[in-house]
Amino acid sequence: MKINRTVYLWLILLGAVIGGIGHWVLKEEYAMMVGIVLLMFGLYKTTQLWSSDQENEGGENKGEDHGF
Repeated sequence: MKINRTVYLWLILLGAVIGGIGHWVLKEEYAMMVGIVLLMFGLYKTTQLWSSDQENEGGENKGEDHGF
């Protein structure tokens, strides 16, 4: 599970770097497209991990009031 989180973190960081300074290596449009795709994929998978963690915690603590 921690390996997935590390991979998704690296995807987010790599997407941000490619989107920010990738125009030195690729055409600016391609760098932005690749950067945004990597960034969004990393964010999507990370939020799915967070939501599955929330569901697992919610099932164990049904009777607790979190004060929201």
